[in-house]
Order: sequence, then structure tokens, then C-alpha cells
Amino acid sequence: MDDGEIRISSAEREQALADLAEHHAAGRLDANEYEDRRGRANDAVVRREITSLFVDLPEPRPKLGQPSGSSLGSTVGSTVGAPAPPAPQTPPAVSSSPRAKLARTLVSLSPFIALGTFFLTRSWLAFLLIPIIAILARTFDE
Repeated sequence: MDDGEIRISSAEREQALADLAEHHAAGRLDANEYEDRRGRANDAVVRREITSLFVDLPEPRPKLGQPSGSSLGSTVGSTVGAPAPPAPQTPPAVSSSPRAKLARTLVSLSPFIALGTFFLTRSWLAFLLIPIIAILARTFDE
């Protein structure tokens, strides 16, 4: 059997997600690409699906097939030589530029803008302003 067809464990999947988060925090992946790869990593079943997410990225990469620090046969006191757990990954900071603040404010106010427009026009189409404002704010923020 090809190594790429071997099923991965939950720990290997979580390591891949942590490595993707590190690449995103380093600026190697934009938000859309990070979300796409994160979704594909969550859905991955075999090694090939995980390794394909890292072909264009430098280290860190998940170490697939290597034994983890905890095994089913280990005892409670056997932590000598066990690798330290990975440091928790913090999500990237939310942009605080004036444009980003304006975009977030518009999205927050969009239901009220739509409601006011509805009362002025008496047309239910005014409620379409909510997703339209969200889409425009997203493109304005980028």
C-alpha cells in the first residue's frame, strides 16, 4: 500500500491545522486560502490529502506516521522524554485600520439601515441591503 493511502489520526489532523495556522500567522497564506486549506485538513482521511496542503509551504509541516508522545500502552508516569505539547496558536489580530473599523461599523449597522429603508420605501427589497453591505464592506476592507 502506498504511504499516501494510510489513514491519519486525529492528532495528525490537529497538527496539520496548527501548522496551517502558523503559516497563516506568518503571512504565507491569506485568509481565504487559509480557510480553504483548513477545511480540507478537517475533511482529510489519508496522508496524501494532508501532504498536498503543504507542497508549496516551508517548515513546519506535520510529521505524519511518527509516533506521538502518548500511546495506548503508555503508563501515567511515563512522561520522561515525551515531547512538550505544542504552544497554543493565537488567531491573527483583527485589523484596526480606519477602513477596517468603518467596514465593521457598516456591517453592524446594516440591519438598522435596511429597516429604515424598508419604512421609507415599504418594499421588502430593502432587506437585501444587509448582505449587500456585508459584501461591499468585505471588499472595502481588503
